[in-house]
Amino acid sequence: MEYAGAPRSVGPSPSTRCCCRWQPPRDAFTATFTALPEAPLRGPVVATYSQHDRATGFWHLRAEGRTGIGHEGIGTTPAPVSAIRMLPPEEAYPLTALDHRFVSVDVSDVFVRGNGPAGAHSDHLRPESAHLLLSLADHCR
Repeated sequence: MEYAGAPRSVGPSPSTRCCCRWQPPRDAFTATFTALPEAPLRGPVVATYSQHDRATGFWHLRAEGRTGIGHEGIGTTPAPVSAIRMLPPEEAYPLTALDHRFVSVDVSDVFVRGNGPAGAHSDHLRPESAHLLLSLADHCR
């Protein structure tokens, strides 16, 4: 899978980038990571988010005045964002959901466990996570 407008790379290049509840602000793809459109990725940049992640929600809001991608999902980007929910391992991700430069995956129904100040920030070792990663790898072939 190569999304429309993907830059052609010379030699091996990563297929995709998956960030599990990442801390940069929601506008990071237009304000900080501005070279990303030219990056030699063949597949999407994927970020998961959970409303139960207090590390990128509550704590980032207090420290930086805004939440991170890992709490509310990808915000502004230079290309359209596919907003999807995490699927159970027995349900296939449709190519149309992953065939975008940016994919924001709501994992709030799955990543809910966590005690202490970070909330569910470290709740990601689950079959659904493996299913997402393997689906991305399969779609990027």
